[in-house]
Amino acid sequence: MTILFLTMVISYLSCMKATPMKEVSIRGQGSLAYPGLRTQGNLETLSGPNDATRGLTSLADTFEHVIEELLDERQVIQPSKENKDADLYSSRVMLSSQVPLEPPLLFLLEEYKNYLDAANMSMRVRRHSDPARRGELSVCDSTSEWVTAAEKKTAVDMSGATVTVLEKVPVPKGQLKQYFYETKCSTKGYAKEGCRGIDKRYWNSQCRTTQSYVRALTTDNKKRVGWRFIRIDTSCVCTLTIKRGR
Repeated sequence: MTILFLTMVISYLSCMKATPMKEVSIRGQGSLAYPGLRTQGNLETLSGPNDATRGLTSLADTFEHVIEELLDERQVIQPSKENKDADLYSSRVMLSSQVPLEPPLLFLLEEYKNYLDAANMSMRVRRHSDPARRGELSVCDSTSEWVTAAEKKTAVDMSGATVTVLEKVPVPKGQLKQYFYETKCSTKGYAKEGCRGIDKRYWNSQCRTTQSYVRALTTDNKKRVGWRFIRIDTSCVCTLTIKRGR
């Protein structure tokens, strides 16, 4: 859809009479989002009665370059025979020869973003925004860890059937183990008494582990091996029910 829209814009602009500008080289300019937007010359050379036509021509050239880049990206993104299963992996699923030492990349990026936001604050604002300083606590305590397919053994797929999670995945140079990053409610501390901050006079509360679907290499009861969506523990939430008779 994006390519079709850009093609229509170029067709419209090409119908206008404009003096061609010198083509700007865009290759090797990885630091720029769209290098075709760069202009040549200073303000004096760009001023004059032909500013509008020059701008339109430059805009048309830019759209042409954007389309070329999009087409190149599509060719690169298309998986080859060797990595055709690369799009089946989830951020909570990792193939590795050893236990991962860090949380998934998306979790680390979120923590890094929060760090940058805090770094841009003034010292006073930073002190007041610190959750520990304000006495903030999570409603439910949770724990997260990497688990292996050997520990999971079985899981439930999207059709509700129980499948066996394969411990190892074949790769061109051997085999790798499947690891799953699971988050569940903590069994220690306050969780046994319900959720924090809930008025027990009016509400019954409970911390419950919820699940989400991720892709994993599994085998069904007919010994058919394939990539399927299975449920794993991904979060801990607070559930409430109102107390009757009040």
